[in-house]
Amino acid sequence: MDQRQQHPTPLYDQYVDPLPPTDAWACFLSARYSQRKTLYEGFTATEKELIRKELRRVRYLTQRLFSEPNNAPLVALLDESRRRWRQQAIQNSKAALAKCDKELAQPDCYHKPLLQRNRSLLLQVQQWSTQPAQDQQRQELDPENYIEGLGAPDDSIDDNPDKSNYGYNGWVIVYKKGQGGVTLDHPLCHGQYPHQKISVQKLLYDTANTPLKRSEDKNQLRYFHLQANNMRWVEDAIARYYGEASGLDRRRSTIIRERGMSKPTNRLSNTEKLLKRELWHGQERGGIGTHLPPHARQIRPRCALVPSAPWTPHTHPALGSPMNSTTNTNDVVLFMPYLHWEIEKRLTRMTNVIRKTRQKKEETYYMERQNKRRGTWGSVVDKVMTARVQRQDSIPDDTFTNDKLMDDAPSWRPSSRLGTYLWHAAKLFQLIDEAADWRLINDHLYGESSLHPRRTLEQYSSWTAEDTTKRDRQQVVYRGTWMKNDLESIPRVVMVDQLWMWILDENTIITAFPRRWGRNKPDPSAVHRAIRDYMASVDKGQINSIYDLALIIVDECSKVIFDRTKPDLRPEVVDIFGSAISKIAEKKTESYERFGRDVKRMNTQDPLQTSEELLRKSLNIKYEWSVLMEAQNVIDQLQIMQEIFTQQITIMTDFEKVLRGLGSGVPPSQLDGLTSTLERASSLLTDMKSNRDELADLEKRQAKTRTQIRELLDMKQQQSGIIEAKAGIRRADESVLQGRSIVVFTVVTIFFLPLSFFATMFGMNARELNDGHMGIGTQLLLMLFPSLGITILSLALAFSTRARGLIFGGWRSFTGGLRKPVASTHQLMEASAHTIREFMLEKLRERDMQYGESPQKLPIHEHRGAATEKRPGIWASGKFSSGNLSHLWTRRRSR
Repeated sequence: MDQRQQHPTPLYDQYVDPLPPTDAWACFLSARYSQRKTLYEGFTATEKELIRKELRRVRYLTQRLFSEPNNAPLVALLDESRRRWRQQAIQNSKAALAKCDKELAQPDCYHKPLLQRNRSLLLQVQQWSTQPAQDQQRQELDPENYIEGLGAPDDSIDDNPDKSNYGYNGWVIVYKKGQGGVTLDHPLCHGQYPHQKISVQKLLYDTANTPLKRSEDKNQLRYFHLQANNMRWVEDAIARYYGEASGLDRRRSTIIRERGMSKPTNRLSNTEKLLKRELWHGQERGGIGTHLPPHARQIRPRCALVPSAPWTPHTHPALGSPMNSTTNTNDVVLFMPYLHWEIEKRLTRMTNVIRKTRQKKEETYYMERQNKRRGTWGSVVDKVMTARVQRQDSIPDDTFTNDKLMDDAPSWRPSSRLGTYLWHAAKLFQLIDEAADWRLINDHLYGESSLHPRRTLEQYSSWTAEDTTKRDRQQVVYRGTWMKNDLESIPRVVMVDQLWMWILDENTIITAFPRRWGRNKPDPSAVHRAIRDYMASVDKGQINSIYDLALIIVDECSKVIFDRTKPDLRPEVVDIFGSAISKIAEKKTESYERFGRDVKRMNTQDPLQTSEELLRKSLNIKYEWSVLMEAQNVIDQLQIMQEIFTQQITIMTDFEKVLRGLGSGVPPSQLDGLTSTLERASSLLTDMKSNRDELADLEKRQAKTRTQIRELLDMKQQQSGIIEAKAGIRRADESVLQGRSIVVFTVVTIFFLPLSFFATMFGMNARELNDGHMGIGTQLLLMLFPSLGITILSLALAFSTRARGLIFGGWRSFTGGLRKPVASTHQLMEASAHTIREFMLEKLRERDMQYGESPQKLPIHEHRGAATEKRPGIWASGKFSSGNLSHLWTRRRSR
């Protein structure tokens, strides 16, 4: 490793990584391509093995990605964009080199140290046009030329790419009491304390060489971490710890339980005792047999004591006599939810992979059921399963197409050729980075011991909802981190993860909690990264027992969203909620001011038109309702987070009771260490309560604003009632005035009515008045009787129901004799199902009598595929709409 310092890099050519590399592979990747050969030669033999292993893994992933049909267009685009960029760079290099030489000729060029570097780069770009020189440079820098053994995998260190769990690593931390952290000297582990890694395949399935074995050394504290809430991994890890062949046989346990049988305790393995139903599958919510979405899966929060497994008798290494450990210890099992975060685009890609995996599972299940019924179980299903196995490693084809699902987010594409090349390279790098995650979901999402994926706040509370994408984008954190007009904004959401922890034999901890999606590289906001950083800076006397290490793990999980010391992309959740509450309070104040202005206007100007305008304005509560919904959304999310912290406080209270119970059998000489552990636990419990109280204060502020908005809505309703009452009084006054006008009109009419009668009478052509042809008596009779008849008929139609029935019945009888009624579409649509059936039966009988056919039943309730009547048509189809019935009856009548 000392040779890394023998070739210093110019200051302007150095890259400062915000996260310094923690192992040889990270150093190799962070170095420039031209410097990797020298760096590799300075590595130790173990570090060289790690480099070869990782290069073989990258080569395998590259071959798989290039061979996938879904990725072929992206690879072709990357090659084309690279070719176009190099072509443009060669064309522009001559002019850029001339400009650079001109600037170097200036007397103040020594103030610009990058000019000479730019000139050397431009000279190298001009050499790209010569193909032999380019090929020679590639061959010199290709790792195949200076690293031996890349084509020969070593089974002792390399993982099998054909098996599951390929590409996932576990973490190992070893701490010795009184000495501090130490690097575990093991051939399968690489890296230095506290950043030692081991592949999951070697950790869980290399039964002979795995470091995950039971140890009696109480002075050496070991911590093994699995980077996913995978129940299968946990079962295999516990089995490797006890040296047993396999984990749980859940199918056999289910059959035994359904038959009412119980397996004898002395026949249970140590893994089955530790992962018994009430502390493992019995605690699971939303398992495989529940038909719930994958995000509903969760182990219910709990902290419990389990008696440690007995040690098998063994021989003392020095005396050669058999010995057995008689110390009675207890193991601790802890399940706890905690808050984390994720970038919204990464969450979308994870959701797409889960959705496609679920669709494949449902299609396979449907095929199995169909082929069981048809008796082709062995032929079709095997082919389908084989195709599924061949496709399960393929990358979803919509991994990047769903980036456009952002709410009205403008689509962005790079305009320059270099930007296009880097953009395509970033997409391909993202595929490689997420390969381990989508393989994990494809392999372990569905199984008897399944994977528990990460979930959002909404998925945690409404865990039966199938799709929460829209509601996830209504999170306060999402709205606070996404700006519509800022293309560089990175929207994020709050997630709910799970901590699974087992404290075994007072010297070993096994944990399982997830990492962020696609973070197959150092993540500054990762919980385990925070634990490793803390362990790197811890003093020798701060960790006295395995329980101190457990408290450190719980503390780092609990304070993710409250830790303001990490310079990363994690959202400032408390500040974002505070800003959202302040904005809602401003909207509330604006609503009150608008309402006050309207009330003042109504009191100063009181015409009827202004009151009606204010009434319509008061009835429009769209703005206030939107503010109320925002306030309620904030309160709901704060309550969910408070619930999570309440569960954490309950778990820590139980854990503190466990620690106090351990003090009953501890010698006085060890009480000092236990006292410091109890103080650490009490401090952690106080921090959890403080975090919950901070969220509760935010909720109280928002609840106060929500109450004020509701009061405003009540006042607007009351004010609208007052306005409506005043308008009603005004309209009543106007009605009185209109009534007086009608009285005046009536009086005038009464005064002129006799005059009109006599004027009309004396204007008649009667013999008695003006020598007419008809007498006045005859004219009065002709006018009186028709008028009297019309008046009586009108009064009867208006006030007598019986008279209306007689008149309309007579009219229908009269018109019915002239023509047959034809059922209209409108009448059939208003008729009930029973009426339509009776109508059709009657018409069918009339038709059969007309054509001389025997009556048949209507196939109203028959299956569509059943035998039908003699005449085809809508009678035999079983579809009876009102329009078809009316049309058919009209057509039959026309014939």
